[in-house]
Amino acid sequence: MKFMYFFDDKIKRHIMKGKKYCNPAETGNYECGISCIRQGDVNLWFYTKNDVTIAIDSGHLNYRGVENSFQQIGINPEEIKHVFITHADVDHCGGIDTSGTNIYPNAQVYLGKAESAYLNGSIHRMTKLGVKIKNCVRIKEGYYAIDNNEKFDIGGIKVQSIPTPGHTLGHTCYIVDDKILFTGDCLAINEKGGYSFFDFFTQYPDMNKKSLVKLKALIDNIQHIQLEYVCTGHSGIRKYSDVIFAHIDESAQFSKRKPFDDKAPYDAFIR
Repeated sequence: MKFMYFFDDKIKRHIMKGKKYCNPAETGNYECGISCIRQGDVNLWFYTKNDVTIAIDSGHLNYRGVENSFQQIGINPEEIKHVFITHADVDHCGGIDTSGTNIYPNAQVYLGKAESAYLNGSIHRMTKLGVKIKNCVRIKEGYYAIDNNEKFDIGGIKVQSIPTPGHTLGHTCYIVDDKILFTGDCLAINEKGGYSFFDFFTQYPDMNKKSLVKLKALIDNIQHIQLEYVCTGHSGIRKYSDVIFAHIDESAQFSKRKPFDDKAPYDAFIR
């Protein structure tokens, strides 16, 4: 098994148990056309308007029971024509990895241009114990590499991409219809507000903090953006307020003695 998948599937659940670092939303349909599927500690998101559905992220490789989850939210993944990937990590991009079953077989894939270097193995994803570890996700050719702040119109759904490098070099957030922000893994949120995502998982923590400052400034200064909801990779769905960016100069921290989110599950990987 490739190391990043082995870590994600076999090791992560043990080292993170009891640290309450994540509080993903349960599989279901929410307000404003938002739906999600929970896969352990991570959410993959959907937005539907006028019978058009777009996806944000694809979850884990060959995740058991994903078919039932799609039935639960009333979405046929084969009808999804566009999937926007926040970054190429195994828990966000594994669902379209060519080594497994593509859960969106008919979709155009979009992701930040700099993520291509992880997909082709030309750069490493992390360094642990002095060892450089590369990402192992590979996706089929033909994906669209987003270059900076591009905008898309998907059947009347407005998607604005915002580069937020730090967690990975090509990490990208998406603002949909000027009211929903999909953050991937740049933010971790608890009852006190939003923090820069955990250093343990983030490749360039200082860069991530700078990206969050720019993201907040963009949201604050563009009049037509009126956020209502924030949908995260691991902190679930939150109503937008000033606290979402309250602590972005700090990195989120977790430990058994001092959990990040007291309301989070003790073991996020129990099915």
